[in-house]
Amino acid sequence: MKRIGRILFCLLPLLLTIILQNLVTVPICGITAMAVLFKNNGTSIPFNDQINEMLSLWSSAPFIIFVSMSYAIVALAIFGWWYRKKLASSQERIAPKSAFNPWIVSSLLLLSAGLQYVISYLMNFIGMLRPDWMQSYTDLIDSAGIGTLSPLMLFYAIIIAPISEELIFRGVTLGYAKKALPAAGAICLQAVLFGIFHLNMIQGIYAAFLGLFIGYLHEAGGTIVIPMLFHAFFNAFGTLASEGMYYHMEQPFFFLLWLTVGVLLTYAGIFLFQHGIQIRDRKAADDGM
Repeated sequence: MKRIGRILFCLLPLLLTIILQNLVTVPICGITAMAVLFKNNGTSIPFNDQINEMLSLWSSAPFIIFVSMSYAIVALAIFGWWYRKKLASSQERIAPKSAFNPWIVSSLLLLSAGLQYVISYLMNFIGMLRPDWMQSYTDLIDSAGIGTLSPLMLFYAIIIAPISEELIFRGVTLGYAKKALPAAGAICLQAVLFGIFHLNMIQGIYAAFLGLFIGYLHEAGGTIVIPMLFHAFFNAFGTLASEGMYYHMEQPFFFLLWLTVGVLLTYAGIFLFQHGIQIRDRKAADDGM
């Protein structure tokens, strides 16, 4: 029963993020609604048209990105404090300033590119089985403005989201999961919760798949800053290089070519990461002698 209680406690960060999203979204929507009503006060614009203006504003890509970033900043502050006060002392095996070397940084770049290809093929395969899931995912991407390369979108996707999501899932969630489960089970649990967090079947499946790799990076790397940097690289590739990475993917030759490239880059990234960790830890041990 004690272990079950600890496992259930691992759900708390996910539940808090959902509650936090609503606590941030509702006031922002309320403020924008009052702004629309104030702007149209004294005009002849029908009330129904004012409502439609509010709905149009709330569904616009810039508004959704602004709300998402506002939530992520609040989550970063809350979960950053939580992780630092309750878990960092047991989770951080190496100081952030000593966490990286050229091998590790290069490996994260290779992994980010390779997993973009692997996950793209995974999504396409799922989309073939469930076209309705893929259509729902496409509609979500379009409405959220994820394909819009605005400065606000780039700042959110490459900096704010990676830091806040890593603190929530590889920081707090994985930290508590390891108190209830073996390391492998804890990594799987946080990956599943990371997928559920995205609230969309396609996005949830690939996020859970990605969460397994990020959990491994955290455990092998010994610090939360390694998953943060990988997550930033991954989002940067997905945001800035997604079109150029899939040149003529619809043709059989290029379809197989990019699949092979993705698998090889992923394998090379994992090999290089392990090599970099060995060099880093050996240097740390030599310096401590």
